[in-house]
Amino acid sequence: MLRSVFRNVGLLILLSLFVGCGINIDGDYTGNIDGKKITVKFENNGSVAVLGYFPKELTGLWVGEKTFGNPQIWATFDGPKEKPFRLRFEFKPEGENFLLVGVKARPLGKGTKLNPVKIDGTPLFKPQF
Repeated sequence: MLRSVFRNVGLLILLSLFVGCGINIDGDYTGNIDGKKITVKFENNGSVAVLGYFPKELTGLWVGEKTFGNPQIWATFDGPKEKPFRLRFEFKPEGENFLLVGVKARPLGKGTKLNPVKIDGTPLFKPQF
């Protein structure tokens, strides 16, 4: 009986380690995209906001993505109701910074896919303390 209790506790500890091993991002990161100062605000709860890319602040969600081998952070935003669109920033962790490796956008509607948006270089986003 005691052995099965220890086994169950051990399994719970292992399970919590695997489930809890997500990417924790919290804070503001600033970089330049085509001469614009952009701030991306990440929250540990998965929400994100971007300031400076558009006249209005955009809010959305971020996820850790491992589809392409190297882990990336994808932050997805929906535009305002007056101009419905979807925007995704694709970041690659670089130490405590993030490299913006892609920006994709599309108008909202049936049958539309995210298309790459041309940006100059690979902007580096650094944490703001």
